[in-house]
Amino acid sequence: HFGIVKFQVKAPSDDAYRMLLREFIRFYATNLCNDHWGEQAHVRGDNVLDIDMLSQGLDVEQSRRAWQPFLDWVRGSPLSFAIAGRVVIGSLPARRLWDAEWLDEHWPELALPRNGNPLHAILDEWLEHTMHEPLFHRDERPGASRSDFWWDGDAGQVGWYIWGYDSMWLPASLLAGDAQTRLAEALLAGSRHAPIALHFNKGLAGAHPEVIAAARDTATNPSVLTAFALAIAADGQGPAYPGIPGHEPAVAKGRAAAQAIERCMEQLRAVAGSSGSYLNETSYFKQDWQQAFWGANYARLLAIKRRYDPDGLFFAHHGVGSEGWSRDGFTQI
Repeated sequence: HFGIVKFQVKAPSDDAYRMLLREFIRFYATNLCNDHWGEQAHVRGDNVLDIDMLSQGLDVEQSRRAWQPFLDWVRGSPLSFAIAGRVVIGSLPARRLWDAEWLDEHWPELALPRNGNPLHAILDEWLEHTMHEPLFHRDERPGASRSDFWWDGDAGQVGWYIWGYDSMWLPASLLAGDAQTRLAEALLAGSRHAPIALHFNKGLAGAHPEVIAAARDTATNPSVLTAFALAIAADGQGPAYPGIPGHEPAVAKGRAAAQAIERCMEQLRAVAGSSGSYLNETSYFKQDWQQAFWGANYARLLAIKRRYDPDGLFFAHHGVGSEGWSRDGFTQI
């Protein structure tokens, strides 16, 4: 089974948000930095902490026990935090995670797991027929299959026009001792410029030793081995195409957003240092891309590239060896 945990906490002030972030980081380091938990937490500029996590190897009761200390802290705090909506802690068979038909039919019991109470069955029936399934969006275009969908959390990326995007590996050393406070301050300061998504499933800190060993034998920047999360800051607009009235790219807003994202990442770099970036989710304009994407692996990768593709037949923007070619890949420098 996969476990699902979804809820939002709103802080009434910046100072309260600082306290919330500190407590969540402490809680994550103690309870969640292991091989059971992954997915995301979003640090938003409106002082909302958005939790959207998955687990494996735990049943619903184990997941509830894992999160209870944090929820008790939020509810018992004198700072008047507000939990938006209900706290969803549920589970589903792992093979059903990408089964749109099954999710559509069973989503109420994911939010309200059955406990023998007959009222739950009645409520499930009512929810199924009156409310939209909240986990995903179907592709409503003519001819689309019923199995074609995207996750609710990815809805903003459907057809989006990217204004700015960057990522950074956050080392697990930031979860220790006083570093937790510095990380909370950086997240708070960064979120004043752009929202930050913490992708815990992409960092390998807390994984089994054999998983770490296997990942060490790949081309990815070794920073991933000791990272507890990949921090992503991004912004954009809906579908936009030059020359189509009413759908033109918002160039001025885009440039301002790109600058805001850079200021956000500067706050994280102040505590994480040169920890690298994930080449599949990163800035198109990364200056130190060789070190950021591959770290200590780059020299070996470049030697392999020169041996097996000395003529540069295979080219990608900021790909290994691309520094020896023009931006379009057709002219050797």
